[in-house]
Amino acid sequence: MNLNILTAIQLVCCSLVIAAGMKLISGLFVGQLIHKWFIVFFRSSLAASVTTLLISFPSRPVLPMHWIAMSSVYVSGAAIIAWRFFHLAGIWRSICVFCIPIVLCLNIILVTAQAFKLIPVLKALSPTQSDSVFVITELFVLILFAALGAIAAMRFRIRTNRSL
Repeated sequence: MNLNILTAIQLVCCSLVIAAGMKLISGLFVGQLIHKWFIVFFRSSLAASVTTLLISFPSRPVLPMHWIAMSSVYVSGAAIIAWRFFHLAGIWRSICVFCIPIVLCLNIILVTAQAFKLIPVLKALSPTQSDSVFVITELFVLILFAALGAIAAMRFRIRTNRSL
């Protein structure tokens, strides 16, 4: 399959993940887990991760994008297990809610990596994607979404406990 087509599919899936993730997180802040957006979010995330792995499939060394895509699949699995098998009971509620911003963050990092690869201005700033500009950008995104996940988990737990 043509790499341009896979890249376009990956960017569309990541865009869906970002849109659904923002809707999902806004619901978590008011104590709601919107099931429709939850399903769209994780299906799109899985599709984005698979296309990411397919884009660089023949490469022998495992690239950072592979680790990010695989991590997204594993964290998504934890959230889905918490939702479907444990029905958000006990600690599984916080695990599920914390996983959502982490998966969103990993997908934003994938989009950021593609942007640094495809946009000429960003490519000039970090041609190897290991320069300080790229690393600082990824670190900032990760810290921001880890904090967002912690806040969402606390607010979702507090709001749903009060309403029960």
